[in-house]
Amino acid sequence: MKVIKVLSKKVGDMIYFKFIINIPKEIIKKSGLIGKNLKVKAEKDKIIIEKE
Repeated sequence: MKVIKVLSKKVGDMIYFKFIINIPKEIIKKSGLIGKNLKVKAEKDKIIIEKE
């Protein structure tokens, strides 16, 4: 997997980006997080996604 930077929108001279990670469907189903509110933490060399 990779973190991908994509153009979100352009307003005047300002350009806004968002970042996307494609997570395999099997992982999402096993996690039970579909439709849940999530929180994200960043640690050294890690991104942690968990239920609020």
